[in-house]
Amino acid sequence: MTIFDLVLLFSVFVVLLGLAGILLAVVTRRWGMLRRFSWGLIIYLGVYALVLAGVSLLSPQRVLAMHEVRCFDDWCLSVEGVEKQAVIGAAQAQGDFYLVTLQVSNRARGIRQRANEVSVYLIDEQGVRYDPSPEGEQALAEAGLAGRPLTTMMDVGGGFEHTAVFDIPHDITQLDLITAHGAFPGLIIIGSDQS
Repeated sequence: MTIFDLVLLFSVFVVLLGLAGILLAVVTRRWGMLRRFSWGLIIYLGVYALVLAGVSLLSPQRVLAMHEVRCFDDWCLSVEGVEKQAVIGAAQAQGDFYLVTLQVSNRARGIRQRANEVSVYLIDEQGVRYDPSPEGEQALAEAGLAGRPLTTMMDVGGGFEHTAVFDIPHDITQLDLITAHGAFPGLIIIGSDQS
C-alpha cells in the first residue's frame, strides 16, 4: 500500500462525510450549512482532480525490460519471450504475427486470485495500438500453444504462461506491451499506472 492509496481512502472518508453533511443540512433545512458542505466538497474534489491529473501528466512512463516483473497488488506478470512468424497453423498474418509469451503469477499469501479485467496490447513508436489478433490467437489455441487465459484463477504462489498473438505490419520497428488492469480503482488513485 502506497501513500496515494491512503490518500484515496482518506478522500473516500471525506466525500462520505461531506455527503452526510449535505444530507443532514437538507433534512434540517439549514441552507448555510448546505452551502458550506457543498462548496467544501466541490473544492476538495477539484483539488484532488488537479493533483491526480498533475501527477499523471508529470510522471515518467515506466518501461520494463524483458523478464522484469510488474505487479498489480499481488497479481504479477512479466514478458518471457517474443517470436515473429508469418503463419500460425492455417492463419496467415497480414503483416507478421508476434507471439508474446507472458508469465503470470500470484504473490498473495493465503489467497487464490485472478484478474478479471486484464488485457494486453502493443503500441508502436507512433502510439498506434494493436490489440491481440483473434485469428492468430484461435490458431495458436487450436495448436495447443496459447497457454491459459489471463483471467485464470491461481492458487497461492501459483502461476501460468499465456501467449498473446498480435498481427503487426511489416514496417513497424519498435513495439511496447501495455497491460491494462481494469479502470477502477486505479483510474482515481494518484500515481497509479491507470490514472
